[in-house]
Amino acid sequence: MSAIRVPSGRSGRQWLRGRLGSAEHAAALLEQKLRALRAEQRHLAEAAEHTHDELVAQAEETKTWTLRAALTAGRRGMRLAGPGAEADVTISWSTTAGVRHPTGITCSPPTGVADVPAGTAVAHAVREQRKLLDSALRHAVDADALRRITAETDTTQRRVRVLRRHWAPLLRETLARVELELEEREQAENLRHRLASRTGRRPEAE
Repeated sequence: MSAIRVPSGRSGRQWLRGRLGSAEHAAALLEQKLRALRAEQRHLAEAAEHTHDELVAQAEETKTWTLRAALTAGRRGMRLAGPGAEADVTISWSTTAGVRHPTGITCSPPTGVADVPAGTAVAHAVREQRKLLDSALRHAVDADALRRITAETDTTQRRVRVLRRHWAPLLRETLARVELELEEREQAENLRHRLASRTGRRPEAE
């Protein structure tokens, strides 16, 4: 990091003290935010892992019943059992430590679904496919929320590192140098004043 351009004299010392105080305050606030983000990150990681396992299990169940339905009803029967329309999906959102992320999702199945005799393999396959869709959507919400929180966590951590390891130490080092220069300057001025004062008294002493 390059050297800091500091105003000359005592104003430079005050300027550095103000900047150092601001840097330490900003780092403390970012660390507080980082703790909240990490807590949410752990929670979302567990949720994403859970919904992923549910999705994998549901995918296997859906695959089994879809194959059974295809064997009994054929491709045409499966196609007729399909809704032929899109489901209506609504996502709910929230904000954690300044990060907007999805928190939930609702899925309304499409209307106009063909009547399928209950208890048949096709009906069972249709139900399992709907469950698979729900599982996929829940996991997508958790995974996307985790991605957003993780990205902000990484960014915040980098900012804290810059402040704590680079910017604040540079300010302290520069402040110490400026204070030493001011002290040396004041000592030199005091010495000159003492010498001038002694020189001025000699004629009277004589």
